[in-house]
Amino acid sequence: MDEQSALTQVRTALIAALEARRGLVAFSRLEAVEMDQHARTVERGALDQIRGLLPDAPADPQLQQVQTRLGRMEDALQGLAARTNIQERSRALERDDITWRAFEDIAWLLGMR
Repeated sequence: MDEQSALTQVRTALIAALEARRGLVAFSRLEAVEMDQHARTVERGALDQIRGLLPDAPADPQLQQVQTRLGRMEDALQGLAARTNIQERSRALERDDITWRAFEDIAWLLGMR
């Protein structure tokens, strides 16, 4: 797959995730916490899909930035997993925050925000 095709597929995955996340608002019966949990699930799925679409060593600057941002997210998640002085609920909240920020940053990098 060429890099232009990969970039198009990454953008398509992001658009689908953004639309799915917006669609959660339609479920007004959901509590805010449930809606947030569903949004993080959508974001994690999109980030996993994007990771699989990226070439090993992209030459395209946008794909490089996406790859770098995913790497920083993984580093932050590994650092969080290594921490022992944190309660599980706090760990889950921080993991969600790391995921959300990475998703938003990638959307911004690709001009979708």
